[in-house]
Amino acid sequence: MTIAPAPDAHPARTQAATIGAIVLCGVALPFLPVADFYIQQAFVLFFFIALAQSWNILGGYSGYLSLGHAAFVGMGGYTVASLYFLFGASPFWTFPLAGVAAAIVALIIGAICMRIRGSYFLIATMLVLFIMQSLALNLRPVTNGANGIDLPLFTDDYELEGRIWYFCGLALAIATSGIAFLIEHSRFGLNLMAIREDEDVARTMGVRVVHCKAAAFVISAALAGIAGAFYTYRAHIIEPFTAFSLDLSAAPILMAIMGGSRKWIGPIVGATIFDIISTTLTLSVGNESSDIVFALFLILVVLLLPQGLVGLAATLRLRGIGAKRRAVEEPGK
Repeated sequence: MTIAPAPDAHPARTQAATIGAIVLCGVALPFLPVADFYIQQAFVLFFFIALAQSWNILGGYSGYLSLGHAAFVGMGGYTVASLYFLFGASPFWTFPLAGVAAAIVALIIGAICMRIRGSYFLIATMLVLFIMQSLALNLRPVTNGANGIDLPLFTDDYELEGRIWYFCGLALAIATSGIAFLIEHSRFGLNLMAIREDEDVARTMGVRVVHCKAAAFVISAALAGIAGAFYTYRAHIIEPFTAFSLDLSAAPILMAIMGGSRKWIGPIVGATIFDIISTTLTLSVGNESSDIVFALFLILVVLLLPQGLVGLAATLRLRGIGAKRRAVEEPGK
């Protein structure tokens, strides 16, 4: 009797080994003779990975698309910046408070918005973004208004500062990806996916829909707030129009969709490709032309690969396994 070849018997081990190798390469990179530009750009990539993972917990797993994600990024950034501005508190020690502040805001917003769905939810989250921007502009005693807030350096050594932030960004990307992995493989994650497929059916099956969505919203916001605090302190400045920009809300959506929003690995793939292509186009053809070319590329990806690059890879892998099985079972054909 002929036995068809089985797929990888230990996919989890293979996946873990691959991820471990990537992390080790990431840890080793700053100790290699590479230009400072790549160290700085790596931090931006890590920030985007964290941002895409945080958005995907709500938008990818539960299917609730939010256009206001930058509201929590800005909230986290302004938390550490305002505490420094008002009390001189080191932003390095106030990172956890950035996540707490963003989570509290999400809890308040979620109490109102979690009972609406579809385009209404999309519009509501976008309005929250503009409200937060307006508050940052007008609460001058706390935010310094349109002038923004300048933040201190870690050290006067530019190269050392870049490497410190590299490892901070790497830790942030690993932590957010780990949380996304745990959620995806938990009962909570299964409930979110059930809501994404059909919210009404999920409710009849006993899923506490509103509570699950609210929890995902709060977790997503908290992670975005911490990421925003890291990015703000690294940039050494924050101001309302950058912190609460619609571009910053759209970026994680595009990254997650490009990579594949149904798997935790998707935002990592999407953010990496997004950052590489965006940086390459900017350096080669300039900002305006690169935006046009990149927008066309993203449109093609969304239209041709609705499940993202990770979904495409899984489909091709299954087809390859199927072809091998047919070849073994029907050798004469």
